[in-house]
Amino acid sequence: MKKEYDVFSVAKVCMDTYKSKFDRAAAKRKKSFEDLNKNYVPGSPVFIAERDKITPTYKAEVEAARGEALKAFEDALEEAITCERAHATVISAETTRLMSVLDCLKDSPVSVDEYQALVEAHGGKSYWVDRFFEKIAEKNGIFETGVQPSLTAKLEVLNELAASTRDCLNNYNGEDKNFLVTSSEGYIFKLEKRYTNGYSNVRMSDKETAKRLVANALNKGDSLERSCALANMLRTSKPDMQYEILSLLAENKHPALSDPTMNLIGANEVINRFRIENSRDIKAAAAAMEKVKAAKSRQEYAGTIYDNYDNRHFRKSMEERIAATKDSELRDCYENVREIKQEESQKATE
Repeated sequence: MKKEYDVFSVAKVCMDTYKSKFDRAAAKRKKSFEDLNKNYVPGSPVFIAERDKITPTYKAEVEAARGEALKAFEDALEEAITCERAHATVISAETTRLMSVLDCLKDSPVSVDEYQALVEAHGGKSYWVDRFFEKIAEKNGIFETGVQPSLTAKLEVLNELAASTRDCLNNYNGEDKNFLVTSSEGYIFKLEKRYTNGYSNVRMSDKETAKRLVANALNKGDSLERSCALANMLRTSKPDMQYEILSLLAENKHPALSDPTMNLIGANEVINRFRIENSRDIKAAAAAMEKVKAAKSRQEYAGTIYDNYDNRHFRKSMEERIAATKDSELRDCYENVREIKQEESQKATE
């Protein structure tokens, strides 16, 4: 997923995190007042002193949570706007060449099939080429453009996202049900869909999905809820998603990870084991890549690729090397190994 799309994930995480922290602070304030009435004589100097601490403490916690969430969102929003404005300023030689070709079609009738074929081949690669496609679509009565929206349309969506996010962070009170709608997954997804116009098969990556899942789990009401949510995620997620979840947990210093309940259900054990195994896999991938680089023949590096293909860090390094060197022989060998591994996996499940 492109960097500018992170703002939707960040908005959801910020709202969920703030609401959770607000609810916990409100519950803590309520309990503090209950304990005050139980433990102190109403009207006494000690009672008054303790009472006067409760609300300021509550407000300080809420303001700190709000400030943290607002900063994270505003930073992501600013980055998204900067990226989108930058896209609109790029006019490469390839863009100019393609636009001159498309200009020949501006007065010719174009069928839906012809238009879709052109967009599939050239859409989503250049901002100004996509704008030209919009003109062709409009002239030929084609409603589904299949390309990214204009900068104006994207900024309108970002303004709507910003307004709803700021409204939630500034006015959430734990009671207004409207915030359940404007901070919901469905609402954010609709904005995201308008923002991308569904072009270039834009979908939320496993990493972005994992961020939302982990943030939601770690900010649940109590330690038992948090622990159960994490345990359920790890048990039911597919391998790639599980990896992303564990990667986030291994890096995360969230206080919830130190809850005793985390040890009881085995979550900390799983996370610590992942840290060790992931570190081992990274070292193994680096060593394997050195062998590939030093190999004197295809046969020599083919065996290394096959032996290490199941290591995701090795696969990523291989794909980056192939992209950087444009080594067709290495690419063909890598793809052959991938096909062999897929066939082996299919046979194993039959």
